[in-house]
Amino acid sequence: MDLGFEAAKGASEKVLGVRFPILMRVILPGLQATAVLYPSVAWILHYLPAEPERLWERIAACAVLVFPLGALISTTNSEIYKIYEGRIFWPPRLFEWARTRQQARVDRLVKAAKSAKAQGRNAQYNELWYQLRIYPVNGEGKPEATHPTRIGNILAGYEQYPNTRYGMDSVFYWPRIWMQIGKDQKEEIDGQWSVADGFLTLSAIAYAGGIVWMLQSLAAVFGFGMSLLPLGSPGLAALGGVAWLAPGFLWYRLSLPFHRENGEVFKSIFDIYRHKVWKLTSLKPREKEVWDATWSYLQYLQLKCPNCPAWPTAAADKCHNCGFGLLELKNTLRDTGRFPSE
Repeated sequence: MDLGFEAAKGASEKVLGVRFPILMRVILPGLQATAVLYPSVAWILHYLPAEPERLWERIAACAVLVFPLGALISTTNSEIYKIYEGRIFWPPRLFEWARTRQQARVDRLVKAAKSAKAQGRNAQYNELWYQLRIYPVNGEGKPEATHPTRIGNILAGYEQYPNTRYGMDSVFYWPRIWMQIGKDQKEEIDGQWSVADGFLTLSAIAYAGGIVWMLQSLAAVFGFGMSLLPLGSPGLAALGGVAWLAPGFLWYRLSLPFHRENGEVFKSIFDIYRHKVWKLTSLKPREKEVWDATWSYLQYLQLKCPNCPAWPTAAADKCHNCGFGLLELKNTLRDTGRFPSE
């Protein structure tokens, strides 16, 4: 575990009194969202006392917004990831244009790596491949850009790992493996992953704030929403909106190395814990039929007729559809507790 992460985690839990994942996923996003919304809702503070000795009331009013906003934003975490990966709200042409730019970066890195290897610059060669390894690989084992953003390719690269190494679909098997991990290990992993989640959420809030401020500026030009206008004038609101884009980009870039580290943890979990779900491969012959028959018997006291598709009641000695005798089936069930199909 990274010592810097441990120090930050310890500070948040001992000094601030909150768990580190809550700090990263709820409190910090709530603070930034409050800053984005503050100019538009500052008029509410005029109803509170302005005396210096009662300033705490205004501070408390702002603080009240932090946790609800942060908690609300945290519920959109998966949708934020989908946007940044390029899975939603990306027009096809924009998606392909951005993906092509990512592929051009891959091609440049591959070309530079070949040149470095030919000239014996091993340190540079290793660094170039360190950057290339964030990308997923094609059928020939070569890196390629499949998504329009850097983070989309990082996530695609490590989500591809279980399938290419073990033939395991990561979407299907991940929750089953996660359920087998111990509580302490889960908390450590989640704490580490919360850094990347928090930075990406902060980026999304900053970008959204910039867009909202610029839209408010545009609306004010046409005489709408002047009372809610940030910074008091359309020009300043537009400049403020542009200024919000800078931290949006900064938070995004800061999140990338943490997402890469999370990817390595994700891959190692499949390496280490996949044996925990190996029992899923132990399917019995005709297992689906057995489960269907068990459910029907326990739920409705019905038996599956071995001779036709009918489901006669357990009280019947013969199938009402084909007349097949059910005594042997019921005797087996009573004596062994098992259906004959087992």
